[in-house]
Amino acid sequence: MLWRDSPGLERRPLVFVEDHLYHTGELVAAIAATNSDLLRDVTVCAIDRAGPDTDATVADWLARYPDLQISAASSGSARLKTIGHADLETAASFAKFVAGLIRPGGILVQDVQLSTLAFVPADRWWESIYIAATIRGLFADRPPTVRFVSNKRGYAATFGRDLSEAGFDPRDVLDKSELATVGVPAIAGLFARRCPLVLDVAVPGAAGRSWRVGDADRADVESDLDLVLWPSPQGPELGGRLVGAADARVVIRAGSHEGKTWDALIADRLDAGDGLPVIDVGERVGPPDAERAEITNVAARHMHTLRSRLRDGAAIVTVNHAYRIADGLRVGRVRTGDVRPSVDLRERPSHLEGR
Repeated sequence: MLWRDSPGLERRPLVFVEDHLYHTGELVAAIAATNSDLLRDVTVCAIDRAGPDTDATVADWLARYPDLQISAASSGSARLKTIGHADLETAASFAKFVAGLIRPGGILVQDVQLSTLAFVPADRWWESIYIAATIRGLFADRPPTVRFVSNKRGYAATFGRDLSEAGFDPRDVLDKSELATVGVPAIAGLFARRCPLVLDVAVPGAAGRSWRVGDADRADVESDLDLVLWPSPQGPELGGRLVGAADARVVIRAGSHEGKTWDALIADRLDAGDGLPVIDVGERVGPPDAERAEITNVAARHMHTLRSRLRDGAAIVTVNHAYRIADGLRVGRVRTGDVRPSVDLRERPSHLEGR
């Protein structure tokens, strides 16, 4: 399934990497308190040691935050990806593991000091930042955006040069003491700009699901779905595997009968409906006061136009005097979502200047 590598677990656009369980718990609590709707797009990676305390804490998070995905040295849930010993042996193995949690083009938020990683020297704790650089390098086309969190004061002076040499801006380090008031709203704003749209999906044998997406996700979406309708100023754009290549789309004239029918067909599939009655379609697109036979013919010609847009016209079927998208197809619709307030990380409050 879209962005899913194993049953129940998916690559998400927001991944937070922390060391100790209590640091991770503070972070998740800050998200839940200020931007709880983010949790459905978040995976937290807590790299504390395995044991009863970790198992109990992870179980508590899973119960308390039903939308959250977790990666930790624990097991026993479809929303949990276990961190194994081999994943923590080297910087390269850990970077590869974390990269597998992130959607291409997503956002990685990492603690500057990951003290639980044995391969990071204690006297050079800031070298954790190079893990984020390695993760970015594993994405050839759409590397994640990286933000760091720290409880260190004066980090611009202590490891600002290392950040710059690794390709990061010291101004993008968020203060842990201000996660709820500054850090989480800033990440939420960045995410809202990166993923301003909502993708609703219906696939055979699975419950309906929605993802936050942006224009950069189009190739992924259209290579996975058979039909997907995108909004645009010119009119709805029809894409997907039944339309053509990943970048092939049909622009439907805004306000046209065809656009309304495509929208209704997609909505019917997303709602698990019974289809669009032929008579209703014919009455909408046909002349006023037309006879039933003419209404039926007009509807058939109209649907022929829609079928001609596709590589397989059998994708639209007639069942019980109603038009519907054929069973077995993967269908989606992109719409404008509730965009969170935008917070620019460089619009820093005056008391943070110089850090």
